[in-house]
Order: sequence, then C-alpha cells, then structure tokens
Amino acid sequence: MNDKIYVTGHKHPDTDSICAAITYAALLRLNGQNGVACRQGPLNEETKYVLKYFGLENPPLITDARAKLKDIDLDKPTLIRKDSTVHHAWHVMLRTKNRSLFVIDEHKKLCGICTTSNLSSYRLQENSHIQELLSTATLENIARTVGGKIHVSAEPFHTNGKVQVITLEGKESGAFGLEGGISIMSSGKDKQIFVMRQGTKCLVLTCGEKADDEVSILAKELGCAIIETEETTMHTANVIIESYSLYNVMTTNIISFQNEEYVNDVAAKMTRSRVRSYPVLDKDGNIVGAISRYHTLNYQKRNFVLVDHSAKNQSVNNIDEAHILAIVDHHHIGNIETDYPIDYRNVRCGCTCTIISTMYKEQGYTPSPAMAGLMMSAILSDTLNFKSATTTDMDRKAVAWLAELAGITDVDKYARDMLGASIDLKNATPEDILNRDLKTYEIGKYRFAIGQTNYSHMEDVQLILPAFREYIEAEQERQHLDLLVMLFTDVMGGGSVFIYYGPLSSVISNAIEVTFDEHYGFDSQIISRKQQLMPKISETIKNL
Repeated sequence: MNDKIYVTGHKHPDTDSICAAITYAALLRLNGQNGVACRQGPLNEETKYVLKYFGLENPPLITDARAKLKDIDLDKPTLIRKDSTVHHAWHVMLRTKNRSLFVIDEHKKLCGICTTSNLSSYRLQENSHIQELLSTATLENIARTVGGKIHVSAEPFHTNGKVQVITLEGKESGAFGLEGGISIMSSGKDKQIFVMRQGTKCLVLTCGEKADDEVSILAKELGCAIIETEETTMHTANVIIESYSLYNVMTTNIISFQNEEYVNDVAAKMTRSRVRSYPVLDKDGNIVGAISRYHTLNYQKRNFVLVDHSAKNQSVNNIDEAHILAIVDHHHIGNIETDYPIDYRNVRCGCTCTIISTMYKEQGYTPSPAMAGLMMSAILSDTLNFKSATTTDMDRKAVAWLAELAGITDVDKYARDMLGASIDLKNATPEDILNRDLKTYEIGKYRFAIGQTNYSHMEDVQLILPAFREYIEAEQERQHLDLLVMLFTDVMGGGSVFIYYGPLSSVISNAIEVTFDEHYGFDSQIISRKQQLMPKISETIKNL
C-alpha cells in the first residue's frame, strides 16, 4: 500500500510555495507519516538562493495527481526461466495467484508470458507435433522431469521425440521401431542391451532399476544416454512428454506496462486485450509486479496536502482524482471540492509558512535550523521584509522565533540578499519573467492572470519594457485572457509598475494611481497582489 503523502504548492511556485511544501512534509515525518515535498514547476532564483543557503535539495517535480502503477499494490510477479520445462512450469503455475508466469531470459529480462492455455495447448495437438516438441528436450530436462539422474551422458544428445514403454518379452520389442527415440523400461540387463542395439537414443530405467557396468560401457559405445529414476514406469511415461522447454509454447507477443504509467491509462489499454495478468516493468526493464483488471478498479489514490493555494486551476493536474488530506493556505478560499471532511487551515496572514510555524509549536516540535530558515525566508519573501500590506504581527513574531532557530542574526541583511536574488531582469526572457510567479483566476465568465516579480532599480524595468510589452500583449491574445497583468514590484516595498493587456484593461487603469498609457502605469502603494490588487479587480469585475 502506498503511504506517501505528497505536499505541493501552486503552479509557478514562489518561495512560500516551495518552503511550505518542504516544511509541512517534514512536520508529517515528525508525526510518523511519509511526507514528500513536491513542486509543480521550475524554481525562481530567490527560492534557489534559499535552498542553497540552507543546504537543501530541489523538491521533485509532480505534474499530475493521478496514481501511477508504482503507487498501488500489485501482485508479486512469478518469474520462470525460458529453458525451464513445461512440467516444472505446471508446478509453479499452481502456486501462482493470477495463473500467469513471466518468462525471463539469461539476463533476467522479460522474453515471454506463459498462461495455463499455453501449457495445456499441447494436449490438443496431434501426436506428431508433441513428438516434434519433445525432440527439442535436453537430456538434463528429461532427467529433471522424470525425477531421475543421468547415469550415462551422450554428446551430442538428440532424439526424434518418439517415446515407447518397453514391456514385451524377448526380441518382439524390436517391432516397435526404437531407433532415435526414448525407451522407458524397468527390465533387466538383457532387455537393456537389446533396446540399445535397436538404436534407442535415451534409455530411462524406472522403479529403481540400475544399469550395470556392461550396460554402461555399451551405452557409451552406442551413444545412448541412460537415466535412472525411482519413479514408476506409468508415472514416468505420463510426465516425460512435458520435458521440452517453456520457450516452445510461451507467448512472445507481450503486452506490458511501465510502472510510471497512470493507472487509469493502463485500465483503458486493458479493455483492448483479454490477457489475465500483465507484467509491470521499471525504467531498466526489470519486472517489478503483475497487474490484472481488478487492480485498476479499487486502488488507493495518491494522498495530497495542498499548501499556499486552494484553487483548482493552481493545483496539480487531475487533483480531483486524488485523495486530499489537508489544505494550508493564506489566500482566498478557492474551488477545490472534496467528498469528505479534511483538515483545512486558512489564516489571514502574510505567508503560508507563518501558519506552518504555528503548527510546529502546537504539536510540540521545534523545527530544525534548516526548516526554521525556510519558513523564515518564505515569510520575508511573501511580506517583502514586512513592507507588504499583508503583513501581520503573527508574521513578525514567527520570523523572530524562526530566525533565532536558524542562526540568522541580521534578518534585514538576509532579506535584502534573498530578495535581491530574484531581480535579474536584464538576463531573463519576457517569458521567464512573466512565469516567475503567475496566477490564473476566474470570476464569473471572466478569466484573467496576474504575474509578479521584483526589481531593485527602475532602470532595469525600463530597459526590458519594450520587448516585454510586446510579449505580454501577444500572450494575452494567445491564451484568450480577458486580462493579463504583470507587476514589477520594488524589492524594498516602494510600489509597483503595471503592464496589462486585454478587453478588461480599463479595470487596471481605474484601479492604479498613475497611468502612462492605456496599458502601462504605476502605483506607489500596491505591492501585494493578493490583498491590495485582487480585491479591487474582484469588486470591479463582479459589478460588470
């Protein structure tokens, strides 16, 4: 059973989104749960700075909430070598749950599938075909099948596959045409010699009968192999026809799946086949499981905790096909729906990590220096070092506590260095800048998006403005957005430059302090997209 709990922030992750995922996952692990922090996209420079500063790795990427084959309980695969006998395969088959054997070659890689239909197919064949199959059997496999030991070997060993049980007296047995075949008998020395002189290529002595020295010497001279078994003649005759190798009857037209495939995709593919059980392979081609249709009907969905968002369009794709355990957020309540109660924590403060820091305290845990550093960094980022209107006393108190745990003595200096890491505008493309922190919203019939990044020198913004305006105008048309807005916000909280395009451009023109033209303006007070800009846009759009 998959016990992982994936913790992920929103699309186009910022520092709060990543740090909230990492620190909440760490809190889960402190409580004995398997928390795994994830991200939905590439990290911005600021977040990279934070992770590097505190010696942490980039969380793994996750783009789809659906369960993969590696996430669910599969049957243990039953493996068998291709040179195994059909007789041995029957014994293995009877111990399997799904009546399917996965045949492997000498490199332990999948080369065929064997079902009960494959094993029993010979019983419907003509005798000539069974004889042909048995002619491929090795001496070792014949001995293994009849439960005997090779007394005399023969090189090279080959029979015509014809099997006869020798029961007649004297020379009458010559009428059976023994040349090139396999003879089964429990008689003594005279008959053994007679049968070998008739040209049999394999003499199987049953019921504990032994070949003496004279018989053994003659067998070597005539190139006749001898096998001795304690089993009865009847039993030996019944099983010897299953001595040929499995590769003669296995299915080589293999349908297999990768363990990275999504369960519902695999279920759809299964409807086009009648196979009972399918092999599941890892990226190296190793067989890691067996899947049947029932596995795709009642499997455990992936478990998720969502941090720093509660809107479906900001969450991981196909989140409605996952099991949401909790949401921790400081934004507006979005449109994520569940069919069951969950832990929902929504607090009016400047940062999701502020909320998570209180959860550490509530549960009696002191975060490690690294976890404290991440939460502190996220709060400083989201509040622009307490310059944002979203800042609360709760945020300030959290930073004071966390900074001490993280060993940061000069918080202002750290904040300046961290915030400055994300303001490289000259070496970034317009696409990179727009998507650093882009959020999409829907209000009624209107769909719009707002991006935000920081700057330290207005000259840097002015330098990229012509190319950026051209790009954002084209992007608004390409995405058919009613409004696309980009905020360039002063890293020290000195206001924001606005670039905006779309049919609802007048909404921004009427909301900001100064407009230079119908798609470009500035506001010295607005630095928070969430608490300052979004309320104005929402109120205006709802009244349209």
